[in-house]
Amino acid sequence: MLGIRGPSGAGKTSFLKCLSGIITPTEGVVRWGTLALSQCTESVRDRWRGQHCGFLFQDFRLFEDLTALDNVLLPLTFRGTIAAHDRETAREMLAARGIRTNTRAGDLSRGEMQRTALVRVLMGRPAVILADEPTANLDEARGDIVVDGLMSAAQSLSAPLILVSHSDRVLKRLPLTAEIRAGRFITPDELTPSRSIP
Repeated sequence: MLGIRGPSGAGKTSFLKCLSGIITPTEGVVRWGTLALSQCTESVRDRWRGQHCGFLFQDFRLFEDLTALDNVLLPLTFRGTIAAHDRETAREMLAARGIRTNTRAGDLSRGEMQRTALVRVLMGRPAVILADEPTANLDEARGDIVVDGLMSAAQSLSAPLILVSHSDRVLKRLPLTAEIRAGRFITPDELTPSRSIP
């Protein structure tokens, strides 16, 4: 689990978009295992992201006229028919987070929207979870719920979690922290002062 900090405009969101194949870097290669994702066609990158990557966006990316349940199930429609157990799982996950399944997304509070977006990510059982400022629009209590959900999901799925945040409070909860500063990715090792050897 890795938290990434950095000033506005440093490239944190672009970094996540490169990792997920939404955009490709102008230099270098993004690799996941043996797959050179950044060298794949857009359709291959889209398919890889749909099958392996859960992306929690700061702006939720919900369709306001669809219900919470339909928003959660929407990505699964691209994989084929939605099974009955998927619908039931989605209902249970929404209910556990206090979301009424038949409520239009446009009628949800911001906290409910973020929790709905989180359920949508988790329904795909992603191999990697990326979160872009997931608590930016929430108060501390609701933000904690979202971070708890992300960390719990990462543990249960054995999936890496890479979370971008301006909040020191959020970043302190993650075991590793990196920084993007002046266009440079500063690793956790570089941020940790080296100990002098006696």
